[in-house]
Amino acid sequence: MALVEYLTAELSGISDTAQVVTRVPDPRPARMVRVIRNDRKARLDVEDREGRRGAHLALDRPRLVLECTDDAGFAHELAANVRALVTAAAPGYIGEVWCDDVDDAGGENDMDPETDAPRYTIVVDLIVRGKILA
Repeated sequence: MALVEYLTAELSGISDTAQVVTRVPDPRPARMVRVIRNDRKARLDVEDREGRRGAHLALDRPRLVLECTDDAGFAHELAANVRALVTAAAPGYIGEVWCDDVDDAGGENDMDPETDAPRYTIVVDLIVRGKILA
């Protein structure tokens, strides 16, 4: 996933040791960002209300959930860095994908069920350029 590679490189560039993953590995890293695509998380806009995307058929809008955890208790700092890096990615390329914009759909904090460490969840929509398949 291009966003995993992007975040890994950008976090490394600011000397952050967090692992960026799509699945939690075993053993679980002490500091980690898990990237999940979840288009079913409600957007509460015309797309959800009326079931249409509008006139911009060349665009896709994947909804991503970014779970930031740190067993040492610094998940809030990791989440702030991740939010800033993702927001700064647009407009521009994330890997080979052009990203026109990033819509920050909010976040929440809770506890990681396995470690009881704070976990911060960021939800973003990436407005990306689609490809014609026909």
